[in-house]
Amino acid sequence: MIEILFATNAEEFKKALTTIDIHVPARSDGRKKEQTERYDIAHLMASLPLEEMSYPLTINKQERPDFVLTMANRSIGIEVTEAVPENHVRASIFRQKGQGPKVHFLQKHGIGDQRVCKSAILSEIMHDKAGAIWRGNEVEIQWKEVMLHFIKRKVERLNQRGFTRFKENWLLIYNNWPLPGVHHEEGCSLLTNSCVADGLLDDFIRIFILDSKFLCEISHRTRLHAFKSPTAGT
Repeated sequence: MIEILFATNAEEFKKALTTIDIHVPARSDGRKKEQTERYDIAHLMASLPLEEMSYPLTINKQERPDFVLTMANRSIGIEVTEAVPENHVRASIFRQKGQGPKVHFLQKHGIGDQRVCKSAILSEIMHDKAGAIWRGNEVEIQWKEVMLHFIKRKVERLNQRGFTRFKENWLLIYNNWPLPGVHHEEGCSLLTNSCVADGLLDDFIRIFILDSKFLCEISHRTRLHAFKSPTAGT
């Protein structure tokens, strides 16, 4: 267990956030899981309302779950994951190495897509054909289905032997799934309904989906928080 943040009051908390190393290299430069997890936890804490914090406050890095947040007399386990298609990851690495046009069409990806061979990915990158279109609220529905898939996968992990379960367990998903213009309010509403129907909030009492614009909170109430950088203070 490694302590990455400690604060006894709000001013110390804001200052400590700015000291967390949130540098994340490009995938083609050897990005590591630990680097993305630090980025994610720092942006989660920066984007949550400051009045929710209580002190002393400590964040420790560990495994199973990835972080433990201690506030006053509460300990919260936080599991972190990234929602991203494997084929999209591999394509992005090739693009970062100079393959294909710098500006390219967005492609549709399904949750159960099979791994594509290298030559097929390179061919797709070079030809850069327009993908299938999204109709109506198909974007929000797919966003909901993708997040639900990753939530259920983490619920299974939460209930496995060797995973430390706390009285409070949070899940943080960094959304890197390629989709055009998600309407966050509608997407969050759809996802909340599914999580409640499937009883998923009995396992993770707060589920967060982070992207470059918003932090979506799925819990007993659905909230949208503005994305905030820890380097700017909260």
